[in-house]
Amino acid sequence: MYKNSLLANSVRFALVSGAAMTAFTAPAVFAADEESAEKVERIEVTGSRIKRSDLEGASPVTTITADDMKVEGNFTVADALRNSNLNSFGSFSERSGSSAQSQATIDLRGAGSSRTLVLIDGKRFPGSPTLGGASANLNAIPMAAVERIEILTDGASSTYGSDAIAGVVNIIMKKNFQGIEFNVGGGSRDRDGGLTSKEFSVVAGYEMDKGNITFAFDHQDRKGIADGDRAFTAPWMRDLDGDGTIQAYNETDGWSIYGATVAAPDFSTAQASPLCDDLAAEYGDNVFKTVAADSDWGPGSTYCMYAYGNVSYNKASVDRNTVYVDANYEIAEDVEWFGRIMFTQNNSFGRYAPPAAAWNNMAADNPHNPYGEETKGYFRWVGIGTRDGSVDDYNQDYLTGLRGSISAWNDATWEFYYHYNKADNKSIGEYYLSYSGLAYNEANGIDLGSEAGVNNMKATTLTQDSATFHQYNAGIGFDAFELPGGTVAHYFGMEYFEQDFASVYDAQSEAGLVGGSAGNSAGGDRQVWAAFYEAALPIIDSVEVNVAARFDDYSDFGTNVAPKVSVRWQALENIVVRASYSEAFRAPALDQLYAATTFSADTGTDYPYCESNGVSEADCSSKQYDTYIRANSELGPETSEYINLGVAWDVVDNFGIKVDYFDLNIDNVISRRSITNVMEGIAAGTLATTETFYVDRAPGTGGALGKALEIGTGYGNGDKMQITGIDVGLNGNIETGIGDFSMNWMNSFVLDYIVEVEGGAEAINTAGWNGQPDYKSNFTTTYSMGDHRVSWNVNYTASTYEDKDEGKLDDWLIHNLSYTYDAGSYGSIMVGVNNLTDEDPVLSSDGKYENADLYNNYGREYRASYTLKF
Repeated sequence: MYKNSLLANSVRFALVSGAAMTAFTAPAVFAADEESAEKVERIEVTGSRIKRSDLEGASPVTTITADDMKVEGNFTVADALRNSNLNSFGSFSERSGSSAQSQATIDLRGAGSSRTLVLIDGKRFPGSPTLGGASANLNAIPMAAVERIEILTDGASSTYGSDAIAGVVNIIMKKNFQGIEFNVGGGSRDRDGGLTSKEFSVVAGYEMDKGNITFAFDHQDRKGIADGDRAFTAPWMRDLDGDGTIQAYNETDGWSIYGATVAAPDFSTAQASPLCDDLAAEYGDNVFKTVAADSDWGPGSTYCMYAYGNVSYNKASVDRNTVYVDANYEIAEDVEWFGRIMFTQNNSFGRYAPPAAAWNNMAADNPHNPYGEETKGYFRWVGIGTRDGSVDDYNQDYLTGLRGSISAWNDATWEFYYHYNKADNKSIGEYYLSYSGLAYNEANGIDLGSEAGVNNMKATTLTQDSATFHQYNAGIGFDAFELPGGTVAHYFGMEYFEQDFASVYDAQSEAGLVGGSAGNSAGGDRQVWAAFYEAALPIIDSVEVNVAARFDDYSDFGTNVAPKVSVRWQALENIVVRASYSEAFRAPALDQLYAATTFSADTGTDYPYCESNGVSEADCSSKQYDTYIRANSELGPETSEYINLGVAWDVVDNFGIKVDYFDLNIDNVISRRSITNVMEGIAAGTLATTETFYVDRAPGTGGALGKALEIGTGYGNGDKMQITGIDVGLNGNIETGIGDFSMNWMNSFVLDYIVEVEGGAEAINTAGWNGQPDYKSNFTTTYSMGDHRVSWNVNYTASTYEDKDEGKLDDWLIHNLSYTYDAGSYGSIMVGVNNLTDEDPVLSSDGKYENADLYNNYGREYRASYTLKF
C-alpha cells in the first residue's frame, strides 16, 4: 500500500505560512537596526572556505547559539542537536543494553548518522571507534566551551570530503574570551526524584597584546533510568484480545523467552521447564512465569519467561569531564600561530538483566528438560547476577597551525595546520555466563546453584576500542580577475589524513564461550590525500555563482571527485533567492570493510513464517533472533546528488522567513540488510542464499515453514535512497515600551522518504510511517524586560502510522519553560522546567516504548543554574 503525505504537509505548510504572514502584517512598532548601514566583517560560513560578508548565503545554514541551547532546556550538545527539527527521525543517545552505551550521534534528514559530517571549528572531528569510525560521538564535546552550532543542509563533500552527504554540523568553540565565567547547575526528574543531573563549568580568557588564550573546564553528570522506573518500560502482561490467554510477546513487554524454556529436539515445539513454578515460588511470579506461546513458537508451546524489565536500565548514565584550551599568538607581522587542546573523559554505567544465554546440549535427564532427549534451552542465569556495563571513553584532540596574509599579493590569506585525535574507549561487563564454567560444573557434578557453581560460571568481558587520526591541511585564499559584479575570490587547498581503527574483544567472548555477550574484534586503516578548489564568481552586482570541487584518493577503495555549484541572487534588497547542486560521497566505514563475523541478537519480524502458518500480519510479532553479521571488503563508496532551492525574505525590519526545498538522492547505499528483509527476500526467491545471507529454520509441519533459528546478514552496495522535503524558518524580534519580544520557529516537512532495497519489497514512500514523522517543529519565544527574561520552547513531532501506513500513533508536544534573572555583578540565575506537562514518549498501540531515538523518557524535569562573570 502507498500513502503520500504531500497533502498533509501542504496543509501544515499553509498554516505555518499563514501564521507568519499574520505576524508580519500585524501593527507593531519596530526598532530600526542602527548598524544596518555599517560594513559587515567578512567571516567564514560553514560550507565554504571563502570568507564573505553575506550572512545569508547560497547554501542554507541554521545557527543554534549557546544561549539558544540553554533556553531550550538542553543539557548537552547532543541534546541540542537531537531536539533540532533537522534531526528528522531522531538519533542515538546514551542507552543501556547497547555496545554504544556511552555514545550520542546526530542524524540529519533521517539519512543516518554516518552520512552527517561533524566539524569542530571547520575541522573534521573523526568518528568514534565504538561506532566503527563511521559516526562522531557528540558526548566528546563540552557544552560550556561551545559558542554556537552551524548546521549546513546540503552536500559539502566538495569542501570537506567524505560523509557530508546529508549535511554538516559545525560546532564553533569559544575563542578570544576575556574574563572568567563560573556556572553551576542541577536538575531533578519528577519521576525519579533527587538530583538526577549536575553541571559545573569554568570558562576563562586572557587577552595579550599579540594574542589570547581561552580555557574551559566542563563537568556534566546525568543519571541513568531503570526500566522499572517508568510505567511504559516496566514489564507487563495483558490479555489484549480478551480471549482469556496471554500470549508471549504479542501480549507481553519486558519479558523474555530466556527464563527457563526448553525447545523440542526437532524444534517443533517449546515448553516451559517443569521447574518454572519452583522458580516463580523462589523469585516471585512477577519474575518467572509460564506463558502460552502458541502464536510465537507454535500450537501447544509454552515459555517460562523472565521479567528482565524489573532490573535492566533503559537510559545509561553520563559522567563527563572536559578540559579545553584555545590559543592564538602573532609571531610575526601577518603571521599568527593558533592551537587547540581538548581532553574528554566520559564514564557511563548501564545495567542489563542476568545473562540470557542458550543452554546447548542440555542432558536428557536434566530436571529442566521435559523431553527426555538432549536438546537446547533458553535460560536466564539469575544466580550470576545482573550484567553491569561500565564504559570509560577518553578522547584527546590536538590542533596546531599557522595562518596569515600576504600583503604583496593583494592580502591573500593562507593557513596550514596539523590535527591529531586519539580515542580510547573501554567497556567492562561483569557477571556474564562462562560456558567453560558451565561445562566444568556439569562434568564434575557441581550444583549449578551452589556458591562454587555460580562462581565457576561468572565471566567478565572486556572490549577495547581505539582510533588515531592524523591530518595535515594547507590552503590559500586570494582574489584575482574581475567580473561585472566584482573581483573573483578563490581558495585552493590540499589535505592528507590517515585513520587507524581497532576494536578488540576478550578472547573468551570472541571464541563464543561467554553467554549474554556478543562481538568479535575488528581493525583497519586508511590513508587519504585530497586537493580542493573553490571560487565565488560575482557575475553581476546581484548574482553570485559559487563553484567548488574536491578530488580524494583513498588507499582502500579508490578515487572520487565531488563537485558543487550554487547561485545566490539578491532579487530585491530584502529578498535572497538561492539554489545549489552538489555531489557527495561516503567512504565505507572501517568496521564494515574489515570486521570479523559478529554475533548479535537482532530484532526482526518473520512475515514468511506467519503467512505460512496462518498468522495474520497484524499478529506477527517482532522478536530477537540469533544473527551473524559479516563485513564486506569489496564495498565501494556511496554517491549522492543534493538539490536545494530556497528563498530568504526580510518581510519587515527584524522579521524574516526562509523557505528551502531539498531533494537528496543517494546511490550505492551501504547498508546492512535487516533480518526482516533477509527472511522476506529468501522466502520470495529475490535474495539468494549465500554464506552471508541465509535463514536456518526448524522443521515445519504440514508443509509450512518452521520457526527461524539463526539468520545471516551483512553489508553491501546497491540500495537507493531518496529524501525530499521543505524547511521553513521564521524569526524576528519586537522592541516595545513594555519589553522586548523575540521568536524563532523552525519547521521541517519530509515529503518523500523512499528506500529501494535489493531483494526486498517494492520501493514506497514511508514518510509518516512508524519512526519516520513527516513533520518536526521547534518554536522558541522570549520576553525580556530589564533584568528579567522568560523563554518558552515548544518541540513538536507529528503523529505517524503505526504499521506501515495503517493505524495512527500520537503526536508528541513538549513544552520547556525558563526564567532568568540577571543580578548584574552578583551573577544570573536561571530556573526552568522541561516537559512541563510530563508527557510520556509515544507508545505503540499495546503500550510499548519502542523508539528511544525519537522520543526521550525523561519526563518532567526541574532545572536551575547560577552563572557568575568577572
